[in-house]
Amino acid sequence: MEQFRTMISISKKVFWMLLSGCLIAPTVLHAQGGYAGSILRMGIGSRSEAMGRAYTAFIGDPESAYYNPATIPFLEARIIDLSFRALPLDRSFAYVGFATRLRPKSKYAPTHTEDYQYGGLSLSWIHASVNKIDGRDLDGVKFGEYANQQNAVRFSFSLRLRKEFAVGIGANVIWNQFPRLGKGGETVSSNAVTLDIGALLMPAEGVWVGATLRHLNGKFAWDSNKLYERGTQKIDRFPKIWRFGVSTSRIYENLWLSFDVEGSDVFSLRTYAGAYYQLPANIGLRAGLRDGQPTFGASYGFAFLNKQAELHYAFVNRANELDAEHIFSWAFRF
Repeated sequence: MEQFRTMISISKKVFWMLLSGCLIAPTVLHAQGGYAGSILRMGIGSRSEAMGRAYTAFIGDPESAYYNPATIPFLEARIIDLSFRALPLDRSFAYVGFATRLRPKSKYAPTHTEDYQYGGLSLSWIHASVNKIDGRDLDGVKFGEYANQQNAVRFSFSLRLRKEFAVGIGANVIWNQFPRLGKGGETVSSNAVTLDIGALLMPAEGVWVGATLRHLNGKFAWDSNKLYERGTQKIDRFPKIWRFGVSTSRIYENLWLSFDVEGSDVFSLRTYAGAYYQLPANIGLRAGLRDGQPTFGASYGFAFLNKQAELHYAFVNRANELDAEHIFSWAFRF
């Protein structure tokens, strides 16, 4: 019996090391290569996902604020976003976002406020989870189930220094937990704080150029010494990511096109492209290519409680995934 308990203890240690190396963040993603901070690279709502995540220079909603905080002063209204997606293998993802522009309310404020929106702020919450992770001993016998839960809160602020130029900064606080992983049911957890900085330039009417640096200073510090006699310590650093994007609405009436290129200190160069076309009757169509994978989506706007509401849908087909993703979002403008 004592030998059996020892084997179970060893198995749990092995299981912990596998989790800390593989599941701590990234198993829910495609092509992230096992890097920490994957909750910040899963995308968020339907609009940006349908446009292939080519959002560094795209303006108009809280999702653009997530990809580039400098876009917030270019919003035309306060917006609340709600989004949810069900994923295969007992995974789930949810997102709530709010963004608003800021204007001075004093006698010194310029009269042409459409040209001078001095700032903006946004707040968002992201939740990702994986449930029913089997814990098995060295013989493959199941001895329990585990889960991983991640939550991220992001605050962004930006200033429109000139009519055609804005800068912004975003702070992300991430909580990563494995509940009931210890011998006595203890929770293994780690927290991280990262920074994003961005800039947006409008060199001509209807043309935007954006750039961002993301995940600065991000890392998870893991320590299982308090749980096991021979625990482990591990530092998982977030990849530092840069993005450059261009978008335009000048090519054709009611058509927006965008293109992004992304690089990192750990993975190779990637490209993203997207298009949005506004049809009559408040109907919108979206399509994109996310590093070569096609994406599609649609939206419908309507009045709700005397406010403007929108329903958004995105279809995302990822390589090496068991099933395509169907993403739904609900937005309110006021």
